[in-house]
Amino acid sequence: MGVSLRQLEYFVTVAEAGSITRAAELLHVTPTAVSLQIRLLEDLVGAPLLTRHSRGIVATDAGSQLLPQASQILDMIEKMENSFQRMGTTAREIRLGAPPAFSRLIGVEVIEGAEKWLGTPHLSLIEGWTRELELRLERGELDCLIGWELPRHPEVHVTALLEDQFYYVCAPELSSGTPTISLAEVLRSPLVFYGKNSVSWRVAQDAAQSAGIPIMSERQVESIEVWRSLLCRGLGTSIVPIGSIRDEYLHGEVVIQKIAGYSATRMVEVAVRLEHKNEPWALAISDFLRKLVLEAQKTLPITEATLQPEPEA
Repeated sequence: MGVSLRQLEYFVTVAEAGSITRAAELLHVTPTAVSLQIRLLEDLVGAPLLTRHSRGIVATDAGSQLLPQASQILDMIEKMENSFQRMGTTAREIRLGAPPAFSRLIGVEVIEGAEKWLGTPHLSLIEGWTRELELRLERGELDCLIGWELPRHPEVHVTALLEDQFYYVCAPELSSGTPTISLAEVLRSPLVFYGKNSVSWRVAQDAAQSAGIPIMSERQVESIEVWRSLLCRGLGTSIVPIGSIRDEYLHGEVVIQKIAGYSATRMVEVAVRLEHKNEPWALAISDFLRKLVLEAQKTLPITEATLQPEPEA
């Protein structure tokens, strides 16, 4: 058995991240899967490639020699895939629907990268509520849609991209200062959602049903800006994907906590109208959107360390 691209990708990611756990998060696999591929690669090379250090995991001498070669191979593969994706693409307009969380997280990058990744500058980003966008896709008013756990429909083809983590979010003055919060505390808080049947609302409903705990308050607002203002002013809390409140989180206007005892994740998916399924842009768009979401998530320093409370002076 020869060296695989997966082994090289996992090795480069661990070497750059300095942690198997962090690399597994970036690759959206388990740490065990990463360790196995690294071990297989080391068996093929015949030498250890990584070692633990006070700064984390670093490359050995053999690893340092392999790292630039592996990175070069992966870069060449990416460039080749990009050229394939551009072949035969027409200049037709592509209409991509996105809920506010995604348009805010990757909207600019989608528009700027469309020509490079999809081979066309003619991409329109249409923002709207998830259910509204799903209906527009079914009616043929959109060509594709990114969202969470999209419904299956005979007219569309759905591809899973990655799992998205949902967090409890509130203003700093409402936070307990701990890295986690119980589900019961979340459901007793003054929850507010941007639109009924939004993915955040559905996550809260599922959580309440699974725990057998009623939601004490669940106000609805049909304005994303009013919703964010309520959170930042301490007038409401919510359960959200981090893209919804990225800027507010980075500016310290809100804090996040993991929900203990509840797996608050949802699969991010992209749906394409069936008649476009085999067009070059449609074959490329899943990888394009996944890459953008992963790159955006790298700018958000959300780790176990950042969720820990600040030490007392």
